[in-house]
Amino acid sequence: MTLEFILIQLVGLIAWGILAVSYYREDTDKILAFQTIAAILYAVHYYFLGATSGLIICTFEAFRDFAYYKTDIDKYIFYASIPLYIAYGILSYKIVYDILPIFSSFLGSWSLTNHKKVIVFCAVIEYLLWIIYDLHVGSFTCAFTDAIIVFANASILLFSDKLFKDDEKLNNLFNK
Repeated sequence: MTLEFILIQLVGLIAWGILAVSYYREDTDKILAFQTIAAILYAVHYYFLGATSGLIICTFEAFRDFAYYKTDIDKYIFYASIPLYIAYGILSYKIVYDILPIFSSFLGSWSLTNHKKVIVFCAVIEYLLWIIYDLHVGSFTCAFTDAIIVFANASILLFSDKLFKDDEKLNNLFNK
């Protein structure tokens, strides 16, 4: 294991940390800033791994998320992005693994146009696809952090009714 490989893995871990911190921000602009920085670091991470598909999707998601945060037209952004997903798939396809981040991002984008339970369910599938891709390209820290996200979202789906039975705010979130 080289120092370069360790540094690349560290960049992925830092990106995940910044992304996690973004969810605790209350101001939309701060959330956007943290998530943009995380997306840039993820793009750098995949660039140095030579993972073109991951690089393209992380860069695209930074712009897509910016549009989601700054507008109220999620469905239109999703529909407008469909040709881009197709183009990215064609441009980056070398082997089947290359379409996993693209399909994952497409599913995540579509899920954001739905209610909360769909978003959480799709997140499980999305991040399972990312885990497969990450292991293939050697992004071991991202595979590990994606596994945490899968576990957290699966737990929410499995236990939300039992854990949050008496919490009206959380019930409203998951029964929207």
